[in-house]
This record gives sequence, C-alpha cells and structure tokens, in this order.
Amino acid sequence: MGWLTRALVTACILVIVHGVVPRHCHVDEPCFPSNNELYQFSRTLDGGVLFPSDQLYSKIIVLHNVVYTKFPIAVAVALTTEDVQKSVLFARKHNLLVSVMSSGHDYNARSTAHESLMIYLGSMNKTKVTLSSTRNPAGEMTCESGNTWLKVYSELTQYGRVIIGGSAHTVAMGGYTLGGGHSPMSRMFGMAVDNLLEVEMVTANGSIIRADEQGTTWVNDDGTTRRTTDADIFWALRGGGGGTFGIVTKFTYKLHYAAKGLVTFICIYPILLANKTNIGYDVLGHIGNLIPGLPKEWGGYMGVAYNHDTTADTYGTISLFLNHYGTWDSPSRSYVDQFANYKPELQTYCQMKNVSTFIDYEVTARDPPIYSTALLNVLMQNDSFTKDWVKFMIDKVLYDHPIQESSISWTGTLLGGKMQDVGIHDTSVHPGWRSSYMSLSGGVGWNPGNGISWDKAVDEAKALGDEQIKFGYGMYPNESGPNVTNWHDNFWGSNYKRLLEIKRKWDPDRFFYCSQCVGSDDDQPAHVPTHGHIGIGLGGLGPLG
Repeated sequence: MGWLTRALVTACILVIVHGVVPRHCHVDEPCFPSNNELYQFSRTLDGGVLFPSDQLYSKIIVLHNVVYTKFPIAVAVALTTEDVQKSVLFARKHNLLVSVMSSGHDYNARSTAHESLMIYLGSMNKTKVTLSSTRNPAGEMTCESGNTWLKVYSELTQYGRVIIGGSAHTVAMGGYTLGGGHSPMSRMFGMAVDNLLEVEMVTANGSIIRADEQGTTWVNDDGTTRRTTDADIFWALRGGGGGTFGIVTKFTYKLHYAAKGLVTFICIYPILLANKTNIGYDVLGHIGNLIPGLPKEWGGYMGVAYNHDTTADTYGTISLFLNHYGTWDSPSRSYVDQFANYKPELQTYCQMKNVSTFIDYEVTARDPPIYSTALLNVLMQNDSFTKDWVKFMIDKVLYDHPIQESSISWTGTLLGGKMQDVGIHDTSVHPGWRSSYMSLSGGVGWNPGNGISWDKAVDEAKALGDEQIKFGYGMYPNESGPNVTNWHDNFWGSNYKRLLEIKRKWDPDRFFYCSQCVGSDDDQPAHVPTHGHIGIGLGGLGPLG
C-alpha cells in the first residue's frame, strides 16, 4: 500500500468515525502540528510552505478588498495538483481549517480565514491549447487555476481564438468560473460555466478526480484510473460556487473563433449638469429601454457612479463601455447608434471605433489595486428597467450617499443573448441568469479615515441590497455582500436543493467551509451517505455508486 493510499484510508476513517468534526484545531492546542511536522510537510511540496515570518507571506494574504484580510497559520504554495492533495491530507490529519486562494479577489473573504492552512493556487499558471479538439470545433484550452485572464487572453491571440473570461485582468479563473462567470462576450457565447468542458479537482478526502458532463474519473496514486457515469459534481461546479465542493486545480474551456474585427463604444453622460439640471433620469431611462433589444453581438458594461474628480462642474456619471463582436458593417452594429445619438450635446465623451482583436478592447480595462467596498447585486429581468428603478439608482448616487461619508456606484454587466439558450437546470447557477439582461452590482465605498466603520458600510449595503432585489430575480454570489437575506434562494434558487445533496455526498463532514457557500449552515448531522459510500475501490477513495 503506497503512502497516498494509506493517507486516503486514514482520511476515510476520520470521516466515518468522527462524522462532524466538532471544531478545528487551534495553534495553542496539543492537536496542532509541531514545528517539525510543519517543516517536514513543507519539504513534501514543490512550492513549499510560507509562514508569517516570510516576506512573501504578507504579499499573498492581502486581499484586494483589504478590510477582509485575514492571517492564516501558514500558506501552502501549490505548484501541482499533487501539492494540493498533500495539503488537504495534512489538514485532514491535524484537523486544520482550510482556505483556498488564487488571486485574492473574493470580495467577502471566502478565500481566507484566521488560523487556517491557506492553500495558494496563484503559482499554478500552466496552460495548454488544443485546436484539434473532438469536443469543440474551435478547440479547447486547459488552464491551471492560478492563471489570470489577461495572461490567457494574451496567449490566445496568436491562435486566432477567444475564450469566455472576466474583464478584470488580475482575476484568476477559480472563483470566477465556479460562481458562474460573466464576460463582455457572454451575450455571444454564454457564461463561463456554459463553456466549461472539464475540471480536475482534489476532493474533501484527498482524492484527485477529473469530471465532465459524461461522468467522473478517479485517479489512483499509481496512475491508474476508474471511470463512473456520475456527473453530479461537474454539474455542481458549474455555478455552485468555490470553496465548498473541492479544490479545482485545472479548468478546460471551449474556445471560439476570433471575429474578423470588433467595434468598441464608450459613451459618458453626467447626472447633474453644471447648472444642476438633472439629466440622469432621462439618460438612464433611455438606456434601460434599449438594453433588452440589444443584439447578442453587443456586450459589455453600464456604469452609474459619483464623481471621482471633486473639481468637476458636473456631478455623477452614467457610462456605457460596450464591444461588438463583428465588423462595422455588420447589421447588428448600428443598434448602438440609438445610444450614441441620444442628446449628444450633453455627452461628456462618446466614441465608437474599430479594433482588431478582443484584447484591444480588454487592455483599456483597469483593476483597482486595493479598495474598501461592501457589495450588493441583483439579476435584472426584462421588466426590471422601470421608472422606479431609475429613480432608485439616481437618487442613491446623488442624495443618499454624500461623498464625505460614503458613496455608492453601480456596474451593470449586460446579459442575455446566448446565455438565455441554456436551460435553468442545465447548470447550477440561479435560474434567473437565463432570463436576465443585466447583472447589476453596487459597491458601497468609503474612506476609513473619515470615521465610517466597516460594520456601518456593510449594514448600508445590506439595506440597499434588500431594497434592490425587488427590481430583479436572483443574485450573483461572486458580487454580493457578506450577509445577504435568504442567500440560498437569492444565489441559487431552485438549484440549491440539489447542490446541498451533492455537498452532503462529496463532503459529508463539511471539511470545506466558507460563509454563504452551499452547506455552510447545513443543520443536518453529517454522515456517510447511504446512496453511495466512502470507501476504497479500484478508482481510489470517493463516493461509490
């Protein structure tokens, strides 16, 4: 029996005998690993282990939303899937809380925790492009979880292909994809989960699996495999969120042929003119009326925000940042003229121009380096763009959030098109995604130096979120706040019941935990499921049918 099999058997016994692990081991308890054990563990990893005294430790643990930065006991730097597996088994052995981070963009700190063993995937950034794929005419791309989207876009340009990914350049693919994943090209090609072909993952008991729509392959420590037709875990990973079902180390996506040319459109209006005339209601109302009819070739973002430049004569901005997947003479291109020709004399800036590639559009996007923000989100439907919604948006920006205390701004990602061709239960995202025209995310921001507390900002965002949800159906868990009312229904709707069943089957003692994640408040006693059990078979350790 190899070391891996012995470790898997030990993990299995811990699950069966103990059921619910009563609590995790703390640094001041006898169960906590000794310095020598931590040192020996570090030597088994290709990437090693970082401790608080290491300079690189502090660079890794800081989140982009800095108010949520936590302090793990150590950071296991994974370079391979086997490094992740060893880290999970070590945490199992010592009953350590595990957190998983790639790029640190989770707004609500689900990727970190105090006194956790953080498994860091940011150094796993290998890719493989296969143009002769039998699964997709334009080919496929396999990306390790630490890859960022700008890196992936740059690599694909040479192949004349595009991929569905995020606009934030430094975001990695893990949490982005597992939560659903929207893109400036989603209206043309669907969500990230609609384009996901396969994943490689380390399970809660330390097994390595590969899963796709047809089933699951278990990988033994001797390299042999066993295939089952159970595709539940793949369904769960297509929108059920990160941090709870396992640690995905590789994603394989569909590729798409690059367009022969693209058109970008940027148009910006003030909300208040210099003479204090409010044009925001009219401008936002006009945009809202046109969004549901937008051809699928157009995608991108709408923004409603306060002024960053306090010396400006006007106040607030309403912006459109769109890209057209096709050339200027395409019939679908001219639809946006209805935006460009609306009250041009009031525009701060408006330009439509040709670009050669998708990355030419993407390079204009910029990620904020750090921020202090509490979020809210709603999925806007066809009937959401009402006068009441327009008033809500403009009034909150202008009157309810004075800049000296806090401010609120919104980014609306345009949805619809190809996304609506997928069935509401084909993936595990909220059914509202399949009828939505915009994922509207608001951010309550503040300057901590002005005396506003984090708790006050979170409470403010929660109140706004509770008010905003009446304008839509469902929320995007990747862009929502930390204390959402009825988060099960708002994040996953009718898909939550099946997600919870899969969580109980694949992680019966809730080894993986994050706040507002599937199963995080499960009050059913953990147990080894009767419909499939955890045991050793030819395919390794895992749920067996």
